[in-house]
Amino acid sequence: MTKPETHMPSQAGSISAEPSRACFSPGREDVLIMAAMVVIYLLIALPNLGSFKVPATVWQPLRKGESLVLDLGREVPVSRIYYYCGINDKRFQQTSFSLDYETKGRFRPLAHFEKNDCNIWKFQDAGVTTSRLRIVADTAGGALNELVVLEKGAQVPLAGMRISALNSAGTEPQHLLDEQSTFEAGPSFINGFYFDEVYHGRTAYEHLQRMEPYENTHPPLGKLFIASGIAVFGMNSFGWRIAGTLFGAALLPVMYLFGRKLFGRSFFAFCAAFLMMVDFMHFTQSRIALIDIFGVFFITAMYYFIHDFYVNSCPMAPIKKSAVPLILGGVCFGLGAASKWIAIYAGAGLALLVALQLFRSFRNYRGELGTHRFFWCYLLPVICVCLFSFLVIPAIIYLLSYLPYLMVEGETHGFMDILRNQLDMFDYHSGLKATHPFSSPWWSWPLDLQPVWFYTASGLLPGRTSTIASFGNPAIWWTGLPAVIAAVIIAARKRERRMAVIFTAFAFQYLPWMFVTRLTFIYHFFSAVPFMILCQVYVIQQAMERWPKARWAVSGYLTVAGLLFIIFYPALSGMEVSTDYIDRLRWLKSWIF
Repeated sequence: MTKPETHMPSQAGSISAEPSRACFSPGREDVLIMAAMVVIYLLIALPNLGSFKVPATVWQPLRKGESLVLDLGREVPVSRIYYYCGINDKRFQQTSFSLDYETKGRFRPLAHFEKNDCNIWKFQDAGVTTSRLRIVADTAGGALNELVVLEKGAQVPLAGMRISALNSAGTEPQHLLDEQSTFEAGPSFINGFYFDEVYHGRTAYEHLQRMEPYENTHPPLGKLFIASGIAVFGMNSFGWRIAGTLFGAALLPVMYLFGRKLFGRSFFAFCAAFLMMVDFMHFTQSRIALIDIFGVFFITAMYYFIHDFYVNSCPMAPIKKSAVPLILGGVCFGLGAASKWIAIYAGAGLALLVALQLFRSFRNYRGELGTHRFFWCYLLPVICVCLFSFLVIPAIIYLLSYLPYLMVEGETHGFMDILRNQLDMFDYHSGLKATHPFSSPWWSWPLDLQPVWFYTASGLLPGRTSTIASFGNPAIWWTGLPAVIAAVIIAARKRERRMAVIFTAFAFQYLPWMFVTRLTFIYHFFSAVPFMILCQVYVIQQAMERWPKARWAVSGYLTVAGLLFIIFYPALSGMEVSTDYIDRLRWLKSWIF
């Protein structure tokens, strides 16, 4: 089924310039800093990530019209009836039921409700006083996981209910009342899907169960990462989100190591990782069951490895020195492309960097080695390694990601179906004509003009709100593009090749969106953010090298970025706060969340 686009340190001592050290071993200080940052991030990201409490059993009537009666034990002023939209017998099935209440010895219609969502509590307002309720199946094969009755003024399930009459041949009617402790009074992101989790979280579960996947507009690997969390923790909100959170935490050491490799100092490495840690979009994208975080992780990692080749590859060195980073970069490219096609842009950037390095080597060493020896001893082996690394390895990884698709029970899928899916994905993304209130053009993304509103709570007390929006930390994004431009100018004047990888990565993750005519969102800029941050750190390094007292300004900048993350945390995490607090965070009219 196709998916519509929807719905958010240690301080440096001397700061003299130091060349890029592509090959280095992290020291004890580096390991401690990275470990501390990962732990701190997880301590911030894991609370209220999701719930383990999910109704699992169901009452499933076999025929239309089957019913059961709930005896409430006494006359009860009923305010709400909650029902859980879960998985029905390994299926996400849209079904409907009628709800009646007894008055003066007769049942009268009260409400009609549909199970048209997945893994979330929903409710119907009642506003009646009764001692009995009747549930009637409007469709055959429908299922209810759990039913909860709230008495007026109460926030906990009504105790003492029992099934007093049954007209059903369906499965286990007592299952409708056997998991009352899983009830959450406020249906929220903590206990259910929100935004596009309904596509990726659902499809991840279907891959585990060898079912036909619901969402097929992206390659499978990102959803398989999500499925790994479900396999360990169950089909609950914590289970379908934990993999993305762990990848978000793992991105911090990658940024640290990249900064260490580029700038040679632990302080600047810390700056790179810290700015990523407090970026709003990194936080929201790692706490939702979407696939972007996996693509961004592998894109950043592949450029980390290709930097070694671009800076250090030399015809005079053993071919292994060139082969290892190419192979590792190819593995990351394959994993990224099999997660989301944004990695294909990165593959084009890698091809350009390899071509530039080969040309440079030919120009610098053909006189010393001779054209014949250069070709046979260096150029041809590197080309062979590149073909293996960026064609063979990614192709194998990409095809292996489709194994769950080939193993769907009751269906026969083959290689031609995989090829057809690639064409379908291309046609979908290239031909999408939908509109959306939170879409935005590519040029506006670094300006942080249009957040994507992922979630807002319903049913809270007046004056209280819970919301999640995906956008950038203004301290990082509003200074990002000027920092990229400044970094390009400085590096060009100083002829610093180490930054060419970063500029290429940023350009290939951002500029292709200029030519995309379909619906786009600010989170499409996410894959360019790590390289924008590395440009900012480069400018920081250059400023501290020229003006030592600039370290005070740098410390102030990092502090502002961290404070903004703390201030905006409720709008990024879904924390329940006063409506007035969220209102004060809307700095721009276009910031709707």
